Amino acid sequence: MLMVAWARPFGLVIPGLIQTFGLSLDEAGFCVTVLEIGGVTAMLALGWTMDRWGALKLISITLALGSAALLLSAVSPSYNVLLLSFFLIGTGSAGTASSVNALMAATGERRSFYLGLTHALFGLTSILAPIAAGFIIGNSGWQGYYALVGLAGLLFSVAFYLSTYSQLSDSEPDTPSDDRDSVAVVLRRIGPVCLGISALVGVQGIFNSWSYLDSVERYQVEHASASLVPAYLWSGILLGRTLQTFLARRFHARILLIGSCFVTVAAAQFVGLAGSLWIASVFLVVVGIGVSGGYQLGTAWAVELCPRRLGAASTFIMASAAVGSGIWTWVTGVVVERIGFVAVPWVATTVLALGVVSFGLKRPAR
Repeated sequence: MLMVAWARPFGLVIPGLIQTFGLSLDEAGFCVTVLEIGGVTAMLALGWTMDRWGALKLISITLALGSAALLLSAVSPSYNVLLLSFFLIGTGSAGTASSVNALMAATGERRSFYLGLTHALFGLTSILAPIAAGFIIGNSGWQGYYALVGLAGLLFSVAFYLSTYSQLSDSEPDTPSDDRDSVAVVLRRIGPVCLGISALVGVQGIFNSWSYLDSVERYQVEHASASLVPAYLWSGILLGRTLQTFLARRFHARILLIGSCFVTVAAAQFVGLAGSLWIASVFLVVVGIGVSGGYQLGTAWAVELCPRRLGAASTFIMASAAVGSGIWTWVTGVVVERIGFVAVPWVATTVLALGVVSFGLKRPAR
């Protein structure tokens, strides 16, 4: 799952896409949307099949697919081929992340701890990714960076398959046997949670994708300084996920998620008002803390509501997150194209209001 983080420093990749293919901001943002559409497509399919096939069998396949797509993107001759490659990147990376998420969700009463640990490590890698991407892109371009990540992912998928081969024959997931646990019933039970997670993670996607260009335009900083900005966001996410791992032992996910939305709204507004890059970066760390719990808390709450369909519940949470990230990243690009980066905090606030309402409508399982 850590390999997925290296594929997603979009804030640093998007300027290269704009330059290589002559794109507008909304066209560049649409690449991220297409990636997330691929992710949603994969996760909806996994929602039907994961509880029958088992997550362990899917990881090597999906990681290899995403890695090969990264290599394809690096040699794309046209915008249309680039969109295809991003769709496949989304399919492979989402399948990988969803499968790992489902494995962690199946660990019983300590699932909050294992989910928190997994996503905290993901956050740590996501801090390092923009730094490494900034260095490599500055020297070899975005194509060189994605080619390197794709090759590493292929090697990792082979290593994972070889290390788990002996366990695959013993992997026999439970198969749902009645309509009480159908996909439709699962979606009805966790629908508001999914909608709220799509909003919270959507705001994460907004800042992850546009904070680099925002910094360059507003503060006129050079590439080396601006490339660190996404790392500030992910530093907050790492800190937040670590805190959420322990807070989840005392407070229900619903309370923590609603509180997270309010924290993120306040921090996003201060990012927009900041008069210097370092002040904006401090509040960007707080934004990261605010959005940090979406995946792990959303998954823990969903599997609590659907304990017989852990794979489907965790996968739909991941799919909702991908939908939110893709849609709101693109919408923000469209708005910024017309109004400017001053609109980013207000888009985030509007989205998070939706999240608060959605989380408030759903009560914890009795």
